[in-house]
Amino acid sequence: ANNHDDNDNPVASCGFQNNDKGVMNHLCGLPHLNYGDDYSHVALEPYELETLAAFRQRFYDSAPPMIDYTTGEEKKDSSSHHQFECNETNLISRRVLTPQYVFSHDKLPPSGWRPLDDCTLYRFLLADRQKDGKFDMEASYQRLIAALLFRKQYRSDVIVYNIWNELSPPTHVQRCKEMRVAIWAGTDYNSRPVVFERLGQFFSSGNATLMTEEEWEESYLYFLETHFCKMRQISMKSGVAIDRIVYFADFSGVVSSIMNRKIWKVIPLLKRLVKKVESHYPEIVDHITLFNVPTIASAAYKVVRGFLDPVTADKIELFSGVPSERFKELMGEDVIPAEYGGRNDIDYPQTLR
Repeated sequence: ANNHDDNDNPVASCGFQNNDKGVMNHLCGLPHLNYGDDYSHVALEPYELETLAAFRQRFYDSAPPMIDYTTGEEKKDSSSHHQFECNETNLISRRVLTPQYVFSHDKLPPSGWRPLDDCTLYRFLLADRQKDGKFDMEASYQRLIAALLFRKQYRSDVIVYNIWNELSPPTHVQRCKEMRVAIWAGTDYNSRPVVFERLGQFFSSGNATLMTEEEWEESYLYFLETHFCKMRQISMKSGVAIDRIVYFADFSGVVSSIMNRKIWKVIPLLKRLVKKVESHYPEIVDHITLFNVPTIASAAYKVVRGFLDPVTADKIELFSGVPSERFKELMGEDVIPAEYGGRNDIDYPQTLR
């Protein structure tokens, strides 16, 4: 089926039913999912399951005391282990941990702590897995706690609410989207959202300096949270658990950015977004394809790769032109934008300059 029809395309619409709360838990409340052969969370080894169980225990042991939000005081008859009612179930063993909660941003504790399902917990474990296969549970735990605090401080739940309810983003976020163009084109053969971005045009536009760093950060949060929205909606419609996207960046225009040196004004912004924002959203990209990458751009690419998370960097593949055959290996022609040889006539605007 064509994946870019806004009327029935799970990638095009993110409206949810009441109480479909989850934020980080984008698969929360979907207990009847089917699992594809390549679903990464199905066939875990005993060591992986044991590590996950220990990680889950440590996380729930860190739950803060229940707070009476009408007074701001700790409830005397509460314990940290009973403030949330959670089904003792496990997504990875084909049961679903479904935290039963509906928290607004204002009802979260100062730490941002909230119940998490195993899919989310395992994402954070994978982010710090060593090349020899061993997990660094301490690093993953610190990453997770930092991510929860970040979400609280940056009001990520408000952004998620706005996306769920299809509310217009702030004016500056919409402006940033026009100055750094990306689209969700459909789904690949594994039902993962497909993202195309005009990254080369952004490099050459000089747009990075036209908005404040804080405005770019909020815009990027909308971008990342929309990934989860798409994955949840696809999971709801297809019955398959989706926890990754695939990303394609068009580097057309990057040569002029090198010649006019505007690219060196973009790189500090990208570094800031990766370190300050993206690090709190680990393991959501299956692979990254950069195309129309000229040889002259290799130096800039090496600089960018240097501040990427090593796990993320290892997922990158480069092509000097448009890799039509590679695209067709990953997705149907009805998903590939027409300008890259596909049949997808989705609106894919040029970068505002």
